[in-house]
Amino acid sequence: MMTSMAGITLSSTLWLTAMAANPAGAKMAKDVGIDISYGSWALAASVPVLVLYFLVPWVIFKIYPPEIKETPEAPKIAQEALDKMGPVHKNEWIMAATFIGMVTLWVMSGTWGLDKTAVAFLGLGILMLSNIFTLDDLRGEGNALGTLVWFAILYAMSKYLNELGFMGWVGEHISGSVEGFSWPIVYVSLIIGYVLIHYFFVSQTAQMLALFSVFLGVAIQAGVPAEMMAYMLLFATNFNAIITPQGSSANVIYTGSGYIEAGEVYKIGGIVTLVNTTIFLTIGTAWMMFIL
Repeated sequence: MMTSMAGITLSSTLWLTAMAANPAGAKMAKDVGIDISYGSWALAASVPVLVLYFLVPWVIFKIYPPEIKETPEAPKIAQEALDKMGPVHKNEWIMAATFIGMVTLWVMSGTWGLDKTAVAFLGLGILMLSNIFTLDDLRGEGNALGTLVWFAILYAMSKYLNELGFMGWVGEHISGSVEGFSWPIVYVSLIIGYVLIHYFFVSQTAQMLALFSVFLGVAIQAGVPAEMMAYMLLFATNFNAIITPQGSSANVIYTGSGYIEAGEVYKIGGIVTLVNTTIFLTIGTAWMMFIL
């Protein structure tokens, strides 16, 4: 479960559509002239994520080893569960086709001139017309409607904090602290600061909306390559999520299962975040400087 929780930070980093804050961040980057597409995002994240795909499970296995290391009966148990589930239901085929279609349209949205929000509503409409997703689901488990309302309010608050000058005030103080340093030092300092400050946020989206534009603006002013900084801030929004038990909504579910204690997340999650940050600042930065 700890490895699964760490894996979510990597899958969310790899795909533009894997986490709610990612498209919003890409839109904020576009407002300053940085165009981020599904393909360019995946390409920029691919190499460091591939390295961490192998490295993170190995690190967790060493520092947080499982009590049971051999499960020879797992295939048999899995097959029995599949037999109990029976053949694939019609609704499952519709769900799979809708998901694949939506992802395909998201990937090609830039090339075909499609609106990503329209694609999302198209997929939702298909699921509601086929009665796979109902209004009861919207109001029920997971409180999807509440999440959407909360996200919209948070986005509006972030926007007006910027328009009212608060973000500019924060940016001036950060700029003063890194003034006079070379851009590589500013780049590393801002990314490390952005990762550590997640200790004080209970949401990746909240942090990204509040600080992305500020940190990006300071970095550009210091001479950091704008596109590389934008990507790294958006990646850091995801790979820092395991740093605390409340660092993402997924973490809350994992720790609430009763199998993982909050103290273990602080310890193991802190180590995983250190590994993620190190790989992205070294291999990831080198890769982005090569392709951008």
